[in-house]
Amino acid sequence: MRWHDGAVANKRLELAEFRAALTDPDAQVRLNAAVRLAYAGSADGLDELLAGLSHPEGAIRLVQVPEAIALLGETGFARVRGLLQHPGPARLAAARTLLHCGDQLAASDRVGMLAAVSAALTDPDPTTRQDAISMTGELGPAAAELFDPVASALASHGEPLAPPALAAIGGARAIPLIRRALEDGTGHLCVRALQALAGLGPAATSAHGLVSAVLRDESRPLGDRLAAAAALTRIGPTGDVVAADLRAALSTADRWLRIGLLRGLGQLGRGYPRRPEVSLVWPQWVSRLAVSHPPLTGESAAALLGTLVEHLDHDDYDVRRNAAFAIGLVGTDGRAVAAAVEKAPRLREGIRHDVLHRIRSIASPRGAHRFDHLDARVWPWDLEMTNPAVDLIAIGPSCERQWTTGGDYRIDVPKWQFLHYLVERHGVVLHGSRMAGLDVLTPRSRSWGGGRTAGQPGVFAVDHALMAMYFGIVDRSRVPNMSNGIGRSRHPTGGLQRTFRLGIEFASLAARPFTEATVYVLPAETFTMMGELTSLTPVRPLASLAVSPGDFPLLDRLWGSDIGPLSVQFGDRFPFLADVGCWPSKRLDSLPG
Repeated sequence: MRWHDGAVANKRLELAEFRAALTDPDAQVRLNAAVRLAYAGSADGLDELLAGLSHPEGAIRLVQVPEAIALLGETGFARVRGLLQHPGPARLAAARTLLHCGDQLAASDRVGMLAAVSAALTDPDPTTRQDAISMTGELGPAAAELFDPVASALASHGEPLAPPALAAIGGARAIPLIRRALEDGTGHLCVRALQALAGLGPAATSAHGLVSAVLRDESRPLGDRLAAAAALTRIGPTGDVVAADLRAALSTADRWLRIGLLRGLGQLGRGYPRRPEVSLVWPQWVSRLAVSHPPLTGESAAALLGTLVEHLDHDDYDVRRNAAFAIGLVGTDGRAVAAAVEKAPRLREGIRHDVLHRIRSIASPRGAHRFDHLDARVWPWDLEMTNPAVDLIAIGPSCERQWTTGGDYRIDVPKWQFLHYLVERHGVVLHGSRMAGLDVLTPRSRSWGGGRTAGQPGVFAVDHALMAMYFGIVDRSRVPNMSNGIGRSRHPTGGLQRTFRLGIEFASLAARPFTEATVYVLPAETFTMMGELTSLTPVRPLASLAVSPGDFPLLDRLWGSDIGPLSVQFGDRFPFLADVGCWPSKRLDSLPG
């Protein structure tokens, strides 16, 4: 990167501020500064980073700090090796730091790492055991000698991460243990067992009947049944058998399961790649497990396409768009399917265009039918959310009165509009939280991965009222992942408008994971844009406002996200199918039906 003179000066000033913060009385501020210095290639905060390997918060101790130390290369690794031999919270974190050596990992380091993980597997603290199990999964076959201790942890404590970890380090050897966990386990353990079988692909075909029974069991939670459907597409003896399993489940499925099944059926098509899938959800070692998708025969594919075409006239818009998505993966019989798609009266033009172009280009690549343009009214400017209309001038007097007098909320203005007014007129930033009554917000980590932006320690804020409320009312203890962003899109009129997306993991959204929350109004002075608005020092709120799920005007239009390989199956040439790939459920006012 080339810095302009002013940028160079600002960068030097920033580094000087971080170095000065290394003497701050607050240990978290010192650690934050050390992490940022490491990002810039400076080892000035290495002592603080080494202390951070004992941090009580797992995401800091096992993710942020190891990644920061690794950026310092051998300077950091040399200091970490000495911690491998000493019991304590830093030992496992030191072992995980050395994972970043990659192919350069020395044999002695590997021995020390395995010893640290082995000791942690029998730790009385359940969190330490879970962290150790996850690390065996990251090590994969290199941790084969730890198979029995992980199996013991599964038998003794029902550790949810044990089944995929056993699959990663033992392959087919793990299948009997995984089957037992699936038969006897509940909740997260059941889902993890299904994911482990899916990761083993054809090696786990013997578990087909057991997994199919989970899919058929209507008493099971949605997450279990969706995980079973995903596993079947990878372990089924043939694509035809799997298609029959999923189509049978459609007959009694509700909207949420139906959408998931349509997406699973799409993965049986030849348009879906037969390759390992990259996981965007920590732990990333899951993506290294082998996967396979059994092919469909021509007769079975024709029957499946008939089922998908029938769903193009479904009353639920999300069902229609996901059926179209599946047709884009399966629909290789050009003429009949193209005619059905072209005649489907309730399919939006953007999606219709993408599906027709794809299936016709597959059937006859040289003579592929092409649309010259899409209707500007449905071009992807409407794929993201925009704020509902609000008149800042009209609500101004009421908002100013509430802001200056404080106390209970007494004005006849929706709370989101009041918060929006404060951002626009008073330049504050907002932080949504499930925790009420905080006098000071302290920097912390909130992520188990996602890169330096999502994973950096700090106080996080947004200059967006609806997003702040959303971060507060979503009960993250019930949501494995969220996908959100703020940007600008060009409207058909030519102007730019601020847009955003709010995505909750699909099965979790179906369970309505909402709760009471508090939005803290914060001064903006200490916040800088580090991928997102972040303060590395504690922040004292100016005010706070209690909010409920009912105060959030977009509650029934949140998107159910599917953060995984489906989001990358179609490139920029198919913007609507790409959107469906990432967002299986997207209920907006602008969408009919």
